Amino acid sequence: MTISLFFLLLHQVHSQNQPVVLIAYYSQSGNTQRLAEEIEKGAKSVSEVETRLLSIEKVTEKDLLESSAIILGSPVYNANMAPAVQEFINSWPFEGSPLKDKIGAAFSTGGGISIGEEGVLIDILRSMLIHGMIVMGGEEVEAAFGASAITGEGPFAKESIDGIFLKKAFGLGKRVAEMTLKWDLIEK
Repeated sequence: MTISLFFLLLHQVHSQNQPVVLIAYYSQSGNTQRLAEEIEKGAKSVSEVETRLLSIEKVTEKDLLESSAIILGSPVYNANMAPAVQEFINSWPFEGSPLKDKIGAAFSTGGGISIGEEGVLIDILRSMLIHGMIVMGGEEVEAAFGASAITGEGPFAKESIDGIFLKKAFGLGKRVAEMTLKWDLIEK
């Protein structure tokens, strides 16, 4: 066997054992998707972690089970998570606690100041806790429950998501990926 073939095979075996961070989201306006993309950038900044960025409609049970961490995002709907996100969580496998000890985190977007972003984060985290997941927030105290973004009001009424919220999203993705690597080493 040539040396290059050996390293190729070694890389394939190693990459198959990389922990997976699943970033799942529901987005109609594109704002929650944009935050999800920034979270993925943060997670990808950590080497030796694989990321999967999927809308909830595309997430399979296999994706959930193969992931070491799940970061879930929803826009605010009447101060609650979107009904589609609640249905998605309700579809998660429960019997035998297959999601137990996976890392969980949340993110949300809202069309105004104090419209319910933190409530959505807490609701998602609470659902993850019911599944036995280990939940965490972002890097900064201002992102203690996860990453959120305000759009459509006051200084945040612009076409794109403000950089302050993108920074928190990046930080959440990076922190979850770092902890996933640490947790993966403990589990092995």
